[in-house]
Amino acid sequence: MKPTAHNRLISEAAKLELAPIGCSQKGRSRTWLDDHGWWVGVVEFQPHSGARGSYLNVGACWLWFEKDYFSFDDGHRVKPFQEFTNAQQFAEDATYLAKSAREEVLKLRLKYPTIEVCAEHLCTHALNAPWGYFHAGVAAGLSGNAETAEYQFSRIAKEEPKAQWMRSLRDRAAQLASMAHDQKLFTSEIASVVDRTRSLLKLPITQPFVPLNN
Repeated sequence: MKPTAHNRLISEAAKLELAPIGCSQKGRSRTWLDDHGWWVGVVEFQPHSGARGSYLNVGACWLWFEKDYFSFDDGHRVKPFQEFTNAQQFAEDATYLAKSAREEVLKLRLKYPTIEVCAEHLCTHALNAPWGYFHAGVAAGLSGNAETAEYQFSRIAKEEPKAQWMRSLRDRAAQLASMAHDQKLFTSEIASVVDRTRSLLKLPITQPFVPLNN
């Protein structure tokens, strides 16, 4: 089946803007990935259920919690819906969205260049509690700051578990907190999770997970 005009224009614009900076298209979808091993930048040219065109969502997805889907753990909606009216008009809109996606990807790279910088940012902001506490705790543990990791994980225990996923997250946080003072063990545990998550997401596992600076 040939792609419709608006999908083709999005794909062409994305290839021009995102492929040169190392991003890759997820299959033949409207999602592009910026893979950093322990996290992935996710670019989604999100369709609309009732009209042709695209929203633009961009964010960082942490891979240290086992899952089979991409999430926007930091970031999400970047540009509002651009509706397809005709090919000439939407070619300009698609280019605008793709250039915006490129800018956001480069911003994320600057924001999270190392696990240490990531940990500092997440521990300062702790986005979207209780998940923000969990991500901050993992990043702190990987960067060798056991006390901060324990503190961030302990914050989850103070949240009222209103659903099963919250109870599971609390239990997992407690488990990781018990490993925080053994960085080798902690890193090995997170490396295993990252590898399993990458497998579930059909991402290549080409080298060991080593988030620490050499």
